Amino acid sequence: MNLRTRYRLTVLTLSLILLSLLGTVSYAWFVLVNRTDSFIVTAAKVDVDYDIYLNNVVVHPEFFIFNSGSSVTKSGVFYIDVSDVDAEDFITNLRIDIRINSTVDTYVRVSILDSLTLATIDFEGNRGEVAIVDQPIDYAISRRWTVNDVWYDDLYDAEIALGGITSTDVVVKYEDWYNNSLNDGFYYYPQKIERDMNSVQLTLPFIEEYDGLTFKTKSVGYSLQLAILVEAIQAGNNAPVYNWLLPTPPWGGVW
Repeated sequence: MNLRTRYRLTVLTLSLILLSLLGTVSYAWFVLVNRTDSFIVTAAKVDVDYDIYLNNVVVHPEFFIFNSGSSVTKSGVFYIDVSDVDAEDFITNLRIDIRINSTVDTYVRVSILDSLTLATIDFEGNRGEVAIVDQPIDYAISRRWTVNDVWYDDLYDAEIALGGITSTDVVVKYEDWYNNSLNDGFYYYPQKIERDMNSVQLTLPFIEEYDGLTFKTKSVGYSLQLAILVEAIQAGNNAPVYNWLLPTPPWGGVW
C-alpha cells in the first residue's frame, strides 16, 4: 500500500470517528434540553413576629421623637406612661403577643429592652431626659393560676367561678415563660412549638393584664421607653446549641 492510499484511509477513518462523536454529543444535548419532568421543593422556615397593644389598640410606631431643642429620633421605641393611671398608654394597658408562623418545630425567646427616664428642663427652657436607675419593671408576663388545684387563665375567672377568693383558698401562679433575664436578658418559651407546613398562625401571649399584680406609679415626669427583641430558631439539628450557645435549656433537661 503506497503512501497516498494510507493517507486517504487515515482521513476516512478520522472522519467516521468525528461523525460518530458529533452524533453522540448532539443526541445527548437533544435529550438533556428536551426533558420535561420537573419537581417542586417547598423550603421550611422559622417565622415569628409580635403585636404590641395599648388599651386594646395595636400600635406600630416607626419612630419615637423626643424634642429637646433639636429632635432626637429613636427607631422602634415605644413610649409607655408610668405616672397617669387614666392614660391610654399607661403600663397596665400594655399587652404583647408573639405570633408564630414557622413551618418547622421552633423555640422562641424574647428580650425586653427598657429604660425608665425622667424629663428635664433647664433655666433656658431646653428640654431633655435622664435615664433613671431603678428596680426592674414588674411586667405582667403571661401566667396561669390554680386555685385549690383548679386551673384558671386569670384570677378574675377564678373570682367569678368561686364567688371571690378568700385567705383560705390556695392560690398558685405558674409562669408560661421562663425568666432567664438575669443571666442573658431573655424570657424563654419552655415548650417546643410543634409546627409543619399546614400549621396555622399560633399566638402566644407574652405580656398580659395585671391581674394579681399591682404597679406602683411613678411621679409626674417619668416615662418608660420600651422595645422588644424576638428570636426564634428551629428546634432540630442542635440549633439551640449552635445558635444560642446553650448546650441545655436554661430551665433544665434537654432540648
